[in-house]
Amino acid sequence: MFSQLPPANDDDDDSSNHAANNASSNLPWHQKISRALHLTILLTLSATTFLLFLQTQAISLRLSSTQSQLQELQHKLETSTQDIEIQVEKQHDLTVIHMAGTFALLSCLISSFHMTAHLRKMNQPSVQRKILAILWMSPIYAVTSFLSLVFPPSAEGYLDILKNFYESYVIYQFLSFLIAVLGRGDRGAVVRTLSRHADHLDRPYRCLYCLFHPKPEEGGSEAMANAVLLECQVLAMQFVFFRPLTSILGFVLDLIEGDQVGDEGSGSHVSWSFFYSPRFFVLLVENVSVFFAFAGLLKFYHAVREELAW
Repeated sequence: MFSQLPPANDDDDDSSNHAANNASSNLPWHQKISRALHLTILLTLSATTFLLFLQTQAISLRLSSTQSQLQELQHKLETSTQDIEIQVEKQHDLTVIHMAGTFALLSCLISSFHMTAHLRKMNQPSVQRKILAILWMSPIYAVTSFLSLVFPPSAEGYLDILKNFYESYVIYQFLSFLIAVLGRGDRGAVVRTLSRHADHLDRPYRCLYCLFHPKPEEGGSEAMANAVLLECQVLAMQFVFFRPLTSILGFVLDLIEGDQVGDEGSGSHVSWSFFYSPRFFVLLVENVSVFFAFAGLLKFYHAVREELAW
């Protein structure tokens, strides 16, 4: 049965291809134009897509290069800004130091002028010695303040101790100056001057009665005047003792705490913890001492302000 089938012939395939070519060649002209347009559009779109892809890649490379340049420029600007800030800060520090040095030198010169004027004409040594001691306060304060700007911050504590030592000494010297003006070195004259205002004198503190002989109530106006004068001297002298002591204790606390008070804990915890810290008690003693010292000075001044109007 299979032998009866006709053999395959390649001429049939060639004939079919030839027929298809003839059929396509026999298409109308408008279909040929449409096919050509479609092929042209497809090629144009492919070329456009490829060109857009190339342009996108070029723009990406250019953007990355520009971004790196911008980052480098920003880094340079930050570096230059930091350098400028450092230079400005150094210049500001030098300006502050120059101004402080100028005023410190001016203060020392003015104080030296007044001190030399007193030394050339020492007509009242008991009074002028006190004035010289008080005048030394201005150069000492000026020099220590200037050195605290020049030296590292660690040296400020030592300079504060020196300044506070002399401050306490000057407070007592001021009271001694007032006494010297009234009595010219004679304590009895000062007591007699105060006794004339015995009716207006406030009684001394009860805790100091052990120092008074005789007691103010037993010896009349002169005993009251002597008690008031001694009270004022004691109140000024306690500041001479407590002020250096509190300065040294404060400096020691700064070294122990490392100048980091209140770095831990919440704000309310820190604010309340300060009131039972050693620093609070040091400040409390210091301020109470200042209060009593100035209370003694004011009490003495108000008692003899008319006699001091010279």
